[in-house]
Amino acid sequence: MIHGYIKFFIWCTALLLHVSIFSQSVQVKDSAKAALEMSETYSEKASWYGSMDHYNADSSLYYSNKALEVLNSQEPFHQTAIKKLQLKKMSVGQDLSPDQISALSRAYQDKALWFKEMPNFNRDSTVFYFDMAALLLQNSQPLRYEQLAELYLNITDRDNRSHNFNVADSLAPIGWAYYEKIPEKEKDKVLGYNLLINWALIKIIRGEPKPGLELFVKAQDLLKGDPRPEIQLKILKDKGRFLYQYGLPEEEDIGVQYLRESMIGYQKSDYPGRNEALVCAYKLLSYHYTDANSDSSDYFIDQIEVLLPKITNPFHHTWYYYAMGSKLIDKAKYEQAEPYLFKTIKLLEENNLSTIDVYQFAHSRLGDIAKEEGRYDEAITYYDKARNSSIEINTKANTAYFINKLYQLHELRGDYKKALENYKEWSEANNLIEVERNERSLRESELQMNVFNQDKELAANRQQQSIYIGALIIGALLLGLLYRNYRLKQRSNNTLKILNEELADKNVLLDKRNAENELLLKEIHHRVKNNLELVKSLISLQSAQIEDPATKEAMMASQNRVQSMGIIHQKLYQGTNLGSIEMKDYFLNLSEGILDTFNAEEKVKIECAMDNLELDVDTAVPIGLIVNELLTNALKYAFPTKENGIIHISLEKTTDNNLKLKIKDNGVGKVVGIAPKGTGFGSQLVQLLTQQLNGKMQEHTNEGTHIEFDFLIKKSA
Repeated sequence: MIHGYIKFFIWCTALLLHVSIFSQSVQVKDSAKAALEMSETYSEKASWYGSMDHYNADSSLYYSNKALEVLNSQEPFHQTAIKKLQLKKMSVGQDLSPDQISALSRAYQDKALWFKEMPNFNRDSTVFYFDMAALLLQNSQPLRYEQLAELYLNITDRDNRSHNFNVADSLAPIGWAYYEKIPEKEKDKVLGYNLLINWALIKIIRGEPKPGLELFVKAQDLLKGDPRPEIQLKILKDKGRFLYQYGLPEEEDIGVQYLRESMIGYQKSDYPGRNEALVCAYKLLSYHYTDANSDSSDYFIDQIEVLLPKITNPFHHTWYYYAMGSKLIDKAKYEQAEPYLFKTIKLLEENNLSTIDVYQFAHSRLGDIAKEEGRYDEAITYYDKARNSSIEINTKANTAYFINKLYQLHELRGDYKKALENYKEWSEANNLIEVERNERSLRESELQMNVFNQDKELAANRQQQSIYIGALIIGALLLGLLYRNYRLKQRSNNTLKILNEELADKNVLLDKRNAENELLLKEIHHRVKNNLELVKSLISLQSAQIEDPATKEAMMASQNRVQSMGIIHQKLYQGTNLGSIEMKDYFLNLSEGILDTFNAEEKVKIECAMDNLELDVDTAVPIGLIVNELLTNALKYAFPTKENGIIHISLEKTTDNNLKLKIKDNGVGKVVGIAPKGTGFGSQLVQLLTQQLNGKMQEHTNEGTHIEFDFLIKKSA
């Protein structure tokens, strides 16, 4: 065992040369962050004086200047804030006229749109320039409502968005609010229609059909009766898209009819947005025919491939690769499908587009391949990634779909406990979706009445008959739904009962095995601890026979190192958690042993100011050895004149993967230029262990010795 630990120590290499550079970078970053926070405080004060209720141009400019003064123009961390403050100063002051502000805002908007297209696509740059354009307009007087409405339409654009659906949904009402403030005679109804249609589609994707339907009906009313052929074609396309994505089979069929008609119209036209409209139609039609007619589905995917060279929207390119991969999976050509799906995921991640649903389904399809090939653990990883991505953007139906895949896979591999958890989760989510679908089914007549029923005279003549028929249909539908829900519940209960019985048997067996394994593991740790105690005793006996002080000191150091490892194994078999060690209690035990070794209990006090923190054994052992070495050095060299001293130890987790260790004494410190005492083995060991933990060390020698470590701990798979 000792031989293994010694090999473990010697294997690593040194890292101390980079310590001073890292220390400086941390201090600079903290200073930059503090300056930015102070600048934001001044900027908020400037905005307060820039608002209509408290408007005072001089005060606003004063606080804007104060905000700029604390920022460093050479600091990259400050660049965005500096640009925003400069724009605020220009708009509050009289450097720019309202027309100049409007022109500059449009220039920023054009720049944002330039970054929304390939090959210039950059999501962060798009958001930045849109923010600049909005900031200019919102801080100028008078407010230009139409330009602001156009700007927010671009910001929340469903087809080429810069934000995920959650953010876009929160920004869409701002654009509509600006549109409503435009004087009635000056309103461009097409602009209002586009704002509402875009918002309605966002609501549908987010799983909120009721507000989506209300927005859609409101949009249709805006352009009712507009005779322009390009407007009629646009309305036809939007009707097809909305109905198809609304979700009910009857509406999907009507949506497909409208999509085909709009596709034919756009193929014969040269209207602006022709290619975008065609790609949208091809996508949805390809989805529609996937199961019913694979040849038709393949045809529409091929039509998209023809258009791709003319398309600058990265969403369409990634969708095409996903569609190709999915099509090959359906034909059991898994080896050919995987490169398309990996390319989809890579493009989405490179372009910061992992919040769209194609990202979810690309992982799900990779999971399907892994499942078919028997790689179940890999399949679970892909399905989990798909589910978590869906939860992040709140696409409820997608989430339920991926949970169902997890349930089936866990059941297939015989993990009934996990299968039951997933089944319950899916059942709850699916019941909510079924209730929503039932409610939407009852709203179908409302949808058709508000949107598509143009023959109002004929509807009025048959109104009485429709009421009776509608009542009968609704009654039959309700009875059918009640019976269907009863059958679903009965089936779910039977399945759960069977799973519970199987799980009960398996859990009893698992409990027995776990108890046996736990006892065995405790015995192992106990024996390792006893062996280390034996090694410590042997070293102690050997050192008693040695007269040379240097050799005796080295033997004592080895004895302390063995003791630091022995304490860890003692904590493991004595504690309730066999996989981790509580570090504060460990440090206190280690400190007592070292003070006892040097007979320094009355002379030196060791303080451990930290919260309780549990670490796994692979991390605790090297950290314990590092602390052992540094405490030993402090007791040997920090207090040479026998005065009393204090040594502080602390260990904290700064993030999920980062640990910070601090050891500080109030001793004499180190003198620059004087060679360190001792053999240097302890310092080499600290360097090797620091490198093993992916750490960096920094040392300060003013007012004693202060050593800090930052460790990057890799999570175990």
